[in-house]
Amino acid sequence: MKKILNQINYIRILTGFRNIWHKKRKALLPIAFILSAYMLWNFVKTSIYKIGFSYLSNILLWIFSLIMIFVTIIGTLLIISMLGTPLSAKRVEKCLLGVGFKDKSGETPILLSRYKEAKAEVFEFYSPTIPITEYEKKRSDIETALNVRIVSIESGKDFQHVFIKTVTANKEFPQILMWENKYLSEKESVLLLGESQLDKVMTDLKVTPHILIGGSSGSGKSVLLKLVLMQCVEKGFEIYIADFKGGVDFYGIWKRKCNIITQQEQLINRLEYIVEELNSRKQLFIDCECANIEQYNKLTDCNFHRIVFACDEIAELLDKTGLDKESKVQIAKIESLLSTIARQGRAFGIHLILATQRPDADILKGQIKNNIDFRICGRADKVLSQIILDNPDGAEKIPKDKQGVFLTNTGVLFKAYYFDDSEW
Repeated sequence: MKKILNQINYIRILTGFRNIWHKKRKALLPIAFILSAYMLWNFVKTSIYKIGFSYLSNILLWIFSLIMIFVTIIGTLLIISMLGTPLSAKRVEKCLLGVGFKDKSGETPILLSRYKEAKAEVFEFYSPTIPITEYEKKRSDIETALNVRIVSIESGKDFQHVFIKTVTANKEFPQILMWENKYLSEKESVLLLGESQLDKVMTDLKVTPHILIGGSSGSGKSVLLKLVLMQCVEKGFEIYIADFKGGVDFYGIWKRKCNIITQQEQLINRLEYIVEELNSRKQLFIDCECANIEQYNKLTDCNFHRIVFACDEIAELLDKTGLDKESKVQIAKIESLLSTIARQGRAFGIHLILATQRPDADILKGQIKNNIDFRICGRADKVLSQIILDNPDGAEKIPKDKQGVFLTNTGVLFKAYYFDDSEW
């Protein structure tokens, strides 16, 4: 216990020095204390010499000087430690203790700093014995104790420092968040999805080339898919949309701007074309020693467009239930083509954007699903959330009465922009 307390005091002092470095005016307090100590020492020195006995005066001054040096050092460190202790530290730590968030020795994490960052309030905690996984497990308890909604929990410079980004507990997503054309990103590969409680949420196809949107019926995944595809259209991408409902979901401008696929044979032909294009680009990139589509376009002054294959309900394409042998062979061929795109498409600007209520292993085979790095979950139960995100967070964090609220596999909760394609 003594060792932990000493470590905590050391951390407080380091935090105080850090705060002084970032806000120089805070240095006035320890400087004022040191000057006061010097003035006191100077005053006492003058008084001692007035005694008149030089030998005794020197002894007294030497003793007093040692005492003043000790007091000045300790006092300065205490002031710096105080500057490293937020005013609300004791109250916050008491609240955490109240919900049982503590280590084996009964110590809660200590609050090192608390500050505003854009729309969020950030709590910086330190504990030498509580891992970040425990903060995640106790997320709801911490939210209750601090009366906040946690947006993210992240490690600091080491595993003992943890930053919790929060918003006020009563801050809710708007009922509807309308898309505006001005939101379209100037970056060719960036697609906007919506807004979290802190900022706009987006994905970059250069980083995460494929997208899977899952969720129960009525969660808003079809609207989100259309929002993403509309931006792809506006950016000049070559788009293929599989719609096995006869094209009723993608009509009008979609038929004019995109390639709508409504038959299985047509789908196989289009996927074969996309894979052929992938292999053609691969050879061109090898010949030019380019690693990706951006480098190739820049080096050759070429204008290869990104290619997107999308499907609103991938289960309609890949479900083998009740099919005869020949039909299953056709489905296997589609799976193989999709798998090739999923594995190799990134560098060549070829992307999958898929939506489904059923992304389980019977529908999305391992090689396809495992290569879709960016996953988005709408309203779902624990089983569906586990399938989409590999965790049950979708069921726990997405309000059951909210449509258009999604959770990414990176832990970002957001409200999707509402895009009305009839007004496009």
